[in-house]
Amino acid sequence: MQAFDNFYFHFFQPQYRIATAFFVAAILNFYTIPVIIRIARAKKLYDFPDERKNHGSKVPTLGGIGIFLTVSIVCLTFINTCGLNSSGVSGSLTSLPPIIAGFTIILFIGIKDDLLNISAWKKLIAEIAALFVLIVVGDVRLNSMQGMFYITHISYLQSVALSLFAGIVIVNAFNLIDGIDGLAASVTMLGSLVFGTYFLYTFEWEYAVLAFTILGATIPFFLYNAFGHTNKIFMGDTGSLILGFAMTVLVFRFNTMNSMPNMNIHFTAGPAFSFAVIILPMFDTLRVFCIRIFRGGSPFKADRRHIHHILLDLGFTHLRATLLLILINIAFIAFAYYFNHLGNSMLVYIMITVAAALSWLAIWLRRRKLISLSEAEKEM
Repeated sequence: MQAFDNFYFHFFQPQYRIATAFFVAAILNFYTIPVIIRIARAKKLYDFPDERKNHGSKVPTLGGIGIFLTVSIVCLTFINTCGLNSSGVSGSLTSLPPIIAGFTIILFIGIKDDLLNISAWKKLIAEIAALFVLIVVGDVRLNSMQGMFYITHISYLQSVALSLFAGIVIVNAFNLIDGIDGLAASVTMLGSLVFGTYFLYTFEWEYAVLAFTILGATIPFFLYNAFGHTNKIFMGDTGSLILGFAMTVLVFRFNTMNSMPNMNIHFTAGPAFSFAVIILPMFDTLRVFCIRIFRGGSPFKADRRHIHHILLDLGFTHLRATLLLILINIAFIAFAYYFNHLGNSMLVYIMITVAAALSWLAIWLRRRKLISLSEAEKEM
């Protein structure tokens, strides 16, 4: 009995729950994905190649279902939804039911889009519904600009509107960055690790459990997606939308915690730092949308202007392109961390300028390569 009491005591210590949730999520999804692959093959649920896509054969999709099931089951098992954390915040994750509800809405619209290719507007309505549940019912939102663009305090309605807009941008940015093997999963793993570490050091245990559960659930998918041959799988819109929603939750909570004056770790430029964590999908989406609108087209019309498409045209493999982009993302995070004293506005201006310069360099190199190939063909 004493041994059981000791096990019970240690198991429910926050650090043990976080570690256990991470490993359980990783193991659970590692064995869930092969089941989804077999079902997808049996029902012929494939992602078929076309002129825009970068794979040459049909690949089972709906890998996002495994991520959803794993995150939902593990979080419902290991997260405490009541009590006080060390900062005195009551019920540190009482918003878990609305978070899971939002995940579920995203799951259904993602599956429908993967199977039936619904319109962008129907997808947007579902995203708004999921974010409304998260922001209004769950009260997980951006409650302060923390000096971003010289704005500090905002009203509740302004907070809801800002959070809704930011959530739509983040969710769709992850959806659009999912164009090569491992990229969306890598950005999610990096973001979950960064925010999860922050929650650990600020004793925000339940959100640390959530972050490391997302990390644990995403790692097996990355391995199957990036290195799988006979068992390769795509996450589909189901997965990319779910990962975008998950990162929205972590970004919102990070900024809420960072706005509290009694935090033992405080970023002077919290919003800018969180922007650095997800700058790859955010800036790439902003850049592509601006180009499409400037050229008189729809911002939602698919093309090959994304940064991962440019790298593939330059001769990078999927894995090398993903690795390069993640290393650049890490460099932005390090920059935002060490130069946090510059403030939100200055940091964002600098990061956008550098990101624009790097994008222009990649586009210029691709243009030079295409010109060289064209001249070589004429000589032949």
